[in-house]
Amino acid sequence: MSNQTPPPPPSPDRNAPKRIPPVVRNGIRYEQNLGASESEFGQVGGVLSARNATTGALLWSLKVYDNKRRPGLEGDVQDVFFRSMAFDPRGRLIIENERGQRFSVDVAARTVTPLP
Repeated sequence: MSNQTPPPPPSPDRNAPKRIPPVVRNGIRYEQNLGASESEFGQVGGVLSARNATTGALLWSLKVYDNKRRPGLEGDVQDVFFRSMAFDPRGRLIIENERGQRFSVDVAARTVTPLP
């Protein structure tokens, strides 16, 4: 019989999401919305917000990708946030999430296209 105490199980809690710097273009600041609520967008993570770069006033928010939670698993370990965000030469905002999925956002039309 061993007197050693077994190690504690790994914590299911995730680390805080990486801070992605906002991107400013034509007087608008685009940023990951870390305060997006599940009741507002049906998920946590994957939400882009556009704000007036001078006043900080919210102009609009857009769900970039779906991230449905599975019942029975702790919610925060299922959340998927942005890994990177930058404008390409054509003016599209390219976002990559923590799973490596990439999306092109047309900020004028507020539409999202998944990228290969």
